[in-house]
Amino acid sequence: MKFAEWHQKWWNARVVEPHTLRGDASSIKNHITPHWADWEMRAIARIDVQGWIRTLAENGTGASAIQRSHNLMSSIMRAAVDDDIIAVSPCRSIDLPTIATKPPQWFTLDQAQSVLDELPAAWRTMCLLGFYTGLRWGELTGLHHHRIDRRRSRLFVVEVNTKSGIKEYPKTSKSRREVPLPPHVLDTLERHIHRLERDAVIFTTITKGRAGRLLDDGNWRTQTWWPAVNNAHHFDTDGDQQPVPRYPPHSMRHTCASWLVPKGVSLYEVQHLLGHESFQTTQRYAHLQPDAHKAVLGAWERLEAPLTLAA
Repeated sequence: MKFAEWHQKWWNARVVEPHTLRGDASSIKNHITPHWADWEMRAIARIDVQGWIRTLAENGTGASAIQRSHNLMSSIMRAAVDDDIIAVSPCRSIDLPTIATKPPQWFTLDQAQSVLDELPAAWRTMCLLGFYTGLRWGELTGLHHHRIDRRRSRLFVVEVNTKSGIKEYPKTSKSRREVPLPPHVLDTLERHIHRLERDAVIFTTITKGRAGRLLDDGNWRTQTWWPAVNNAHHFDTDGDQQPVPRYPPHSMRHTCASWLVPKGVSLYEVQHLLGHESFQTTQRYAHLQPDAHKAVLGAWERLEAPLTLAA
């Protein structure tokens, strides 16, 4: 059986979200079928897959695109093993290029305040909530009125806004969680939602003739977020006015964590607050802990004969 024939069977049997299909189709079209379409399935060896990865890298394909393509290729081959088309998957033990991890980007308190001040009034409550809860974009724009617990000053993250509409997180997911609200944030939120129906999504479009629709990330960034950030300024430590860093909306999530950790909130609490599946993701903020370097500095101070330089 040729790879192209098996790939078509595999593709037709997949059960995934429509937006996932669109992204996967692009990876397969650009990086997988041009190389593998005419190969016989049983002829593909592990070293051939490793050679394909190297070719992609030499042709300038990014590390993320290579990893996604390899994951898809692995899925195709695992399915072939399950259907007894081949004996073992050739995608095992493959060396992949490392994806550079960007450090989290966050705003200072003054910078965040400046961004809030530049936002249209209709969006200030949503972004205030973003800074104080660290909700993901889809969680923030998928939040429902009945998920706010006024008595306990909490909100519950259950639904998420996706390109395919509102969906619920699985009950076993760490993304489904309870998030505390500071009193002033709850007061602001209550003023925003008091006229909404109980089952209504809290933050939706406000354009005349299109009001009440789910927000689109790209449109909201272009029309609302970037103009506010571009106009926002703050004063640095020398008293000079500086533009606010041009960080995306997701930086509200990083900002939330970066404000909490230096105040002594444990990384485990931050993991729960942000709904991280892996503690390793939360450890990006470890250097912000008040005692992050205390042990190292203490060891140097206890050194019996520290190095010195002659005057």
